[in-house]
Amino acid sequence: MKLVDLPGVGSRIRERLLEHYGDEEKALQAVLNGDTPGLCKALSERQALLLVQYARGQKYKVVPDEFLATDEAVKIYSMLISKMAGFARTEYARLKIGTLFPSSSLELLDENRIVASRALETARKARGHGLEDLLKLIRPLREKASSRVRERAVATTSAEAFQKLKARGLDKLIDLHLAESPPELMDLAKSYNHVSLVGEDMEGADGLELAESLEEWYLVPEVVLGFYKENLETLLAAVEAASRLRAVDVTDFLEWQDLEKLIVMLNESGDGEGARLARLASRLGGCVSEAASFANEELKRKIEKSSLTLGGTDLLLVMSRGEGIRELFEMQMKGVFQEVLQEAKARAAKDLELEGSETVWLDEIFSSEVSYPLELDRQALRSFEQDLRSRMEGRGLRARRELARSLYGQKERATSLVHALMEFDFANAIGSFALAEDLSFPEITKEPCLCFEEGHHLFLEKPDRVSYCLGGKEHIEMVALLSGVNSGGKTSLLDLIAQIVILAHMGLPTPARACRLCLFQEMYYFSKSRGTLSAGAFETAMRKFAVVENPKRKLVLADELEAITEPGASARIIACMLDELNRRDCVAIFVSHLAEDVRRYAETPVRVDGIEAEGLDENNCLLVNRSPRYNYLARSTPELILDRLVRTTKGPEREFYARLLAKFR
Repeated sequence: MKLVDLPGVGSRIRERLLEHYGDEEKALQAVLNGDTPGLCKALSERQALLLVQYARGQKYKVVPDEFLATDEAVKIYSMLISKMAGFARTEYARLKIGTLFPSSSLELLDENRIVASRALETARKARGHGLEDLLKLIRPLREKASSRVRERAVATTSAEAFQKLKARGLDKLIDLHLAESPPELMDLAKSYNHVSLVGEDMEGADGLELAESLEEWYLVPEVVLGFYKENLETLLAAVEAASRLRAVDVTDFLEWQDLEKLIVMLNESGDGEGARLARLASRLGGCVSEAASFANEELKRKIEKSSLTLGGTDLLLVMSRGEGIRELFEMQMKGVFQEVLQEAKARAAKDLELEGSETVWLDEIFSSEVSYPLELDRQALRSFEQDLRSRMEGRGLRARRELARSLYGQKERATSLVHALMEFDFANAIGSFALAEDLSFPEITKEPCLCFEEGHHLFLEKPDRVSYCLGGKEHIEMVALLSGVNSGGKTSLLDLIAQIVILAHMGLPTPARACRLCLFQEMYYFSKSRGTLSAGAFETAMRKFAVVENPKRKLVLADELEAITEPGASARIIACMLDELNRRDCVAIFVSHLAEDVRRYAETPVRVDGIEAEGLDENNCLLVNRSPRYNYLARSTPELILDRLVRTTKGPEREFYARLLAKFR
């Protein structure tokens, strides 16, 4: 099979798919596997959904848009898909729900039914365990170009090794140097926080690490870890969701437990020493400056309170040897200076949480020379900062290498974990929809019939339960006229039947306590016409209705077709259509206020059922039994409205309404 063998794939769409997926085989597999999110990056959502539907239809020898034969049928299907997709938490699941379609393929229905049955079971287990918010965070894992590592470098003393590393593209990930002498290596060691040496160690080149491996996870672990950190929110949500699903005995998520532990480690910050070094590095300059300011304030205060006393010997030294007042000052104030200096260093050491030999650095940073103001050795400060960065880099690098080594080569498994959860969300949406709407699986029969008990309309708030049957042993008629009061629920009943039939032909549970129906090849739903049609429009309508004449097994629903022309002609047209359907292997329900006329013109037996208004309640509101009464012509709404007017008026008006009411009896 090639891409152009798929319906709807021309040269333009083929080019887009090849550009996105790279080659024909990958693009074809994406279509056959239902990669709708991926296809949406190359095509519109509608094109992607249709392409996946048609590809699946080819497998089962059906055409996706063949079953829904009218716009009204397509509209109800779209509403069902939208309602079901509302239970999806991921874009993947929402799009995949859009690839479901009704058909007459029993094989496809059985496959979908197995999926839906499992979905219902897992949805029951998962319900109430807080998965919704976690699933919202699940999305396809992103591939992002690796960020270049700038604080470290890789050095080699061999031109051959340098070229090999460069050929692998290592120079695009980290600074790569060829150093042929110890001084060059020493310069590198001073320029970076950490340098890994590939090759033989050189005598005199201290401060470099001799590389133990040439793998990416060792030299640049950030490249391995970058993929996981870029997708960390999704991966952590996936780990937690998988854990909760295992806890409720959903066993599909057992194979990733070792990987999940590694992903959790990506988010852990348990290195207390590393955290201390990081705090120390960030606060070093500020704390040292504060300590120096404190020392200068103390020295100023103490010097201002001091006086310089010159004895005779001191005067002789000044006069005979030329020793100045400064030297005498330093000699007399040395004790005060050392006292203040020690206090300043103690304050800095405490604030910085220095440990062990780290306090020695303060002796180099704070000059011991007696002077005012106290001056800091900036070179020593920079050296301490470099030492801290190297120690932090060393600790962090060891941890990153250990984790990167464990995660190296696990990208495909991480992707499969996320994909499994998106597939779970697809199934869970179907199962949650079925649970929330109280759906149950129908029985599929060979003989033509459509029967259901306690069906409920999915798009009405608090709908009444309705039962109805055509065909089968109890009600052998397969064509019926539905009569009854306005606002009694006739159109709603047709909508409910359409919902039941569409869901059943998708292999999904239906909105009824029990349901039995055959497989139809086509479904027609002709909605209520608005006003009498013109001659041209009437001809168009007739051409549309003529398609029901084909020999396929079909369900036909029609709502008040009498509006297409004058009543007498309408009754004849409806009667003729019912006769044609009655002579074929079809099921049909027509809503009409012309039931008596239609039955008179029909050449075949036509059952007339009625949705009956049982009367008026104490508030003069209609009491309606929404389930049709078989073989019964229901009273019309005008009769009941006149009855209400008779009850609620007095005098001559009441007598007038009573005379009108008598005409109906």
